[in-house]
Amino acid sequence: MARKRLHPTIESLIESIGRLGLSPKSVDLEALRATLELPEFGAAVEDERVARALREMAAARAFAETGIPALKQALPSLKAAVAKDHGITWSLRIAIPLLDAGRMDVRVEAAPEREAAEILAGMARRNDPTDRIDALRAALAGTEHEIVQALRKPIDRLRSQILADLRDVGGDAAAYIAHMDRSLRSRQFRYGPKLARSLTDALTPVRQRAKAVAREGSRLRLLRDRVGFGAYIEKFGAARRLNRRILFHMGPTNSGKTYAALQALTAAPTGAYLAPLRLLALENFEALRERGLRAGMVTGEEVLGEIDPTHTARTIETADLTRPIDVAVIDEIQMLSDPDRGWAWTNALFGVPARTVIVCGSDDALSYVRRAAEAANESLEVIPFERKSPLLLQEEASPLETVEPGDAVVAFSRRAVHENREILVARGHRVATIYGALSPEVRRAEAARFRSGEANVLVTTDAIGMGLNLGPLKRIVFSAVRKWDGTAERALTNSEIRQIAGRAGRYGHQEIGYVAATEPTALEPIRLALSGAPTAPAADMRFFVRPDLTAIRSVAEEMRTSSLYEVMTHFARATFYAGSPFQPSALEEILEVARTVDRARLPIEEKFIFSVCPINRRDEIAMGMLERWSQARAIGTTVPALRASMAGELDYQERTVKLASAYLWLARRFPDTFDDVESIRQMRGRANDAIEHHLRETATRKAERRTRRVAGTRN
Repeated sequence: MARKRLHPTIESLIESIGRLGLSPKSVDLEALRATLELPEFGAAVEDERVARALREMAAARAFAETGIPALKQALPSLKAAVAKDHGITWSLRIAIPLLDAGRMDVRVEAAPEREAAEILAGMARRNDPTDRIDALRAALAGTEHEIVQALRKPIDRLRSQILADLRDVGGDAAAYIAHMDRSLRSRQFRYGPKLARSLTDALTPVRQRAKAVAREGSRLRLLRDRVGFGAYIEKFGAARRLNRRILFHMGPTNSGKTYAALQALTAAPTGAYLAPLRLLALENFEALRERGLRAGMVTGEEVLGEIDPTHTARTIETADLTRPIDVAVIDEIQMLSDPDRGWAWTNALFGVPARTVIVCGSDDALSYVRRAAEAANESLEVIPFERKSPLLLQEEASPLETVEPGDAVVAFSRRAVHENREILVARGHRVATIYGALSPEVRRAEAARFRSGEANVLVTTDAIGMGLNLGPLKRIVFSAVRKWDGTAERALTNSEIRQIAGRAGRYGHQEIGYVAATEPTALEPIRLALSGAPTAPAADMRFFVRPDLTAIRSVAEEMRTSSLYEVMTHFARATFYAGSPFQPSALEEILEVARTVDRARLPIEEKFIFSVCPINRRDEIAMGMLERWSQARAIGTTVPALRASMAGELDYQERTVKLASAYLWLARRFPDTFDDVESIRQMRGRANDAIEHHLRETATRKAERRTRRVAGTRN
């Protein structure tokens, strides 16, 4: 097996633990290997060393549970990060005020000096947080004094710049100070030789923004507010009245960030979970109900659960931006940068009316979240999460012929997925299949087949990156590291690689997750991504937005037109001026649909609803159907259920499911026109069954034929 080839030392540790009379299942083997500083490949293991290491690990575990909290209470400036093996990384937090009033503190984090580090190590070994506590306090005070002195010149220079800014803004100084204070509270600088330069680079644009905020009481502000942050943010009146607190649970896949957010959600009197996928909304709706809460679910197509729920799971496009709640969880916040759907995360981030807003996602979204908090005049606390189980890259290529049970093979097109599937089925594997064109119901069923063992291998696209429970998944095998993004083929970003690779080795199911590639050339980009290299900043860091019905109506009245195409074109030109914080979300596609629905004699508000219907805009048949539906609405006739053949090919059934989902979406907005809902649901269910039947049958048919041929040859 791959793990044995990578970790022969583990076998030696298991044998030693057995001789010591312990069960290997009671020991974290990887943490023990790290404590002993043993290589991954064969190494001599002495029982005495193993016993001593186990005692040290037990002491470290005890200190992490009881000693660290006591020490933090005695020395609040100390910060401890406890690793999975209970190793402790210490840091000293120092706040240096920029004003005598005590506001605008520069927060610096530094590693303790040698003497302090030795005292802390001794405390951990003895599990005694009082051991040499006075000496530790003196050592930390000395370190803090040295750092403050070392930063005296850059801090004085920064203080002088801020005082000059305050003189410049005059009577608007309070607004300047408030903005700077909020920004500094969400930042923490690491002490080092480049810190002075980092302070200047990080805070120069913040000072400039603070000055702009302070001056925005002029006529210029009123003009810019019509198309800038001001008008957009203030339109979310319910959110602005709450003085929201934003928490960013920042970390990689399998780090527990979303789990912690959901714990806070279920403990709150009222709340909402905003999901990137209907599948995730459904899973969390069920989880809320299992915990005894009055739960509901809302998606573009349906409403389930209690009539007046205290807790609601929603797809993010359906976020309620009017009803105040206690806690809102916004999942996969890095989707802010998605050109097609990013507008929904922008709306939720600025507009969800929750007293506490918990956003979950990768560190790629930090700059977006920080700018949003500053612009909305709200506090931001960043809570980092670390991955709970290690993720290891195999150093040699793993062709499809070497795929093993528990593997997921990832490609980036429907065609490539089916090609990989054919190869693996021919080699005798039972294969589950997941890709974006499949409905949430089929994806969930295929994931369940893999979890149960009915299928032993998964072939998939990056659709597994969110929203699926894939417990037994041991290894991700990349069959490509490039994808078509709708306009061009490009390399996967580091963030995308980490998101996909991170699905391997789920905590609680596997001790380690493995990552591999079918081609040697793919190993280096994967290695770079897994090392933590940041994704290159996007060339355009503006927030994606989409006009709402109020904006559409007001522009139409101003232009005296009923043409949605003209309104959308005007919206783009008027709103996205040079320097605007916004950019249009998938505007080209919406404009193309606007041309189509303009042919129907409908109020412009209804045209807009048809234009954002979740339909495949690249599919001519789907676009023709949308046009016929809008014409039916215009002449006042009802739209009957679709007719579909259950004997159609796989791509036919996939289109049927998508069109049925679009019908149900429109039925929620125009129930008097799209009134055959029950028939549509039944038809979508039959089409999903046909897809699932096809995937099950073809996942085993060729393998069975191959087995029969081999048996016949032997006979």
